Amino acid sequence: MSSDRDRLQSLVDALPDSDVQVAISFLAELGEQEILDAETAAKLDQARAEPGDDVPLEEVRRRLGL
Repeated sequence: MSSDRDRLQSLVDALPDSDVQVAISFLAELGEQEILDAETAAKLDQARAEPGDDVPLEEVRRRLGL
């Protein structure tokens, strides 16, 4: 096991029982994040630079029926 994984395991082992569910949720979410290739990242950067109204995530979900 790598030293980073060893450190992660030590941190997990040291968590109080009350924080275990939060850590599980966080790590599950972290593992589901997509890795963006350079082209997609550049397109996102360009879109962020364009003027326009910000729409809160909850509003986007509502509009999409999610």
